[in-house]
Amino acid sequence: MKRALSIVLLFCLTFAAGPALAAGGAKDLDTAFTKAMLAGDAAAVAACYADDAVLVLPGSSAIKGKKAITEAIEGFLKDLKVTDLVITDAHYRTAGQLSAGWGHFKMTTAPRAGGAATTETGTFCEIAAEQGGVWKYISDHASNDPPPTAAAAPKK
Repeated sequence: MKRALSIVLLFCLTFAAGPALAAGGAKDLDTAFTKAMLAGDAAAVAACYADDAVLVLPGSSAIKGKKAITEAIEGFLKDLKVTDLVITDAHYRTAGQLSAGWGHFKMTTAPRAGGAATTETGTFCEIAAEQGGVWKYISDHASNDPPPTAAAAPKK
C-alpha cells in the first residue's frame, strides 16, 4: 500500500514539475489490451499487467497480483466472447517511467454457450509503469456507468 501511494505521489509531483512527455505508456497498453480482448487471448491481456498490479473490475473487489489477475481474465474470457470494445474520450499523460490514462469504455460480450449479447459502458482510470523497457499496468480500475433512471412521471 505504501509503495502504491508513493508511486501515485511521485506521479503527481512529476506532473507538477513539468510538461508531460509524448504519448506512449498507458495509451499503447490500451491498444494492446483492446486487441487481446477482441482476440480472446487471455495470456496477451494478462501480459499487460505488472507482477504486483492491482485490477478492479466493475462490481469486484481489488484483484491483486499477476497470478490472480491472470486467473480472473481467463475465467472471464472462458465464458464470454468480447465482440466489441471501444475506448472513447481517452486522456493520457506520460512523464518518465509513469503514465496515466482515463476515459470511457463500451464493451459488448456474448456468452460462449449462446445467448444474447450484453453491452456495458463505464469509465476507467489506470496507471502504468515502464519496467525494463516494457510498459505494464500497475493499477487499473474500471467502473460501470449507473443504470439509466426512469423518466420522471409528468405532474398532474
